[in-house]
Amino acid sequence: MGFFDRFFHPNTTNEPFVDSPMRDNWYQASSYWPSSFALITTVDEAGNTNIGPYQLTFPFEVIGGRSFIVCSRQNSNTETNIHRVKKCALNFVEFDKSWIKKIVRLGYPGQTTLEKMEDNPFTLIDSPTEGRAEDPLFPKILKEAFQVYECTFDSEQAIRDDGKTPEYMVLRIDNTLLKKTWQENIENGTTRMPRMPIAYGFRDGHKFWFAEHKKPFWVPTPTDKGPKEESVLYEANRLEPDSVKFTRAACKQLTGVPKPFIKTVLKGIIKQAKADGVALVDEDYVKKINEERNS
Repeated sequence: MGFFDRFFHPNTTNEPFVDSPMRDNWYQASSYWPSSFALITTVDEAGNTNIGPYQLTFPFEVIGGRSFIVCSRQNSNTETNIHRVKKCALNFVEFDKSWIKKIVRLGYPGQTTLEKMEDNPFTLIDSPTEGRAEDPLFPKILKEAFQVYECTFDSEQAIRDDGKTPEYMVLRIDNTLLKKTWQENIENGTTRMPRMPIAYGFRDGHKFWFAEHKKPFWVPTPTDKGPKEESVLYEANRLEPDSVKFTRAACKQLTGVPKPFIKTVLKGIIKQAKADGVALVDEDYVKKINEERNS
């Protein structure tokens, strides 16, 4: 810990734990919960795009299915619009301090879409996804966003609705849109991270807390723990999981490939598997490819 951290942030390691009262909105009223947030765009009854900022948005289904869960105040503009038209878009922006106050104002309850959008700092544009720009049910997205999840409300995945708790909405992700730079960053090995703002939530009845962070850093995957093929298996089955999968035994055959080249090798195998009509790459198929390349 540097001098700045020691001076401004007391070291509490040796302090005893004490009970924090369980209040409503406990994650912010009784504890600390930092996270990113989404700016959710929806369409109101008049066809206007509404923006609602939401901190409580989380990945829900991550393997096989792709969905997000959103916790919303009942009868909010966002909740009402999603239940009516079933469509929304989750927009993620990078940190810009000049936007923060206006983002907070976009979340103020009791306003109509037109009232809140008078102070909107963002540019609304049509979705590039085919068919969405012409359909009035699909909301516009934010030009300033670096990432957008275009979603459909999954009414079959109701979590709970007793009329008292917040509305828990499962949103099935139809498309993930990224600005070209960030899409290439993922494809080429993730050498940087977007500068996403961090929200600590509503505090003390009158203030919202936010934070910016320094440049993100990474640490390597441990190579001395577990089977060596584990990292290869993870990478292989996330490239094109809907069309080609790899078995553990197949990935074991690839542990000798240097890490900088493993993604290229896997993509080559997937391309060949598609050409051969192979949906599951097993040990024998990897051996067959190696034999053909060495002959």
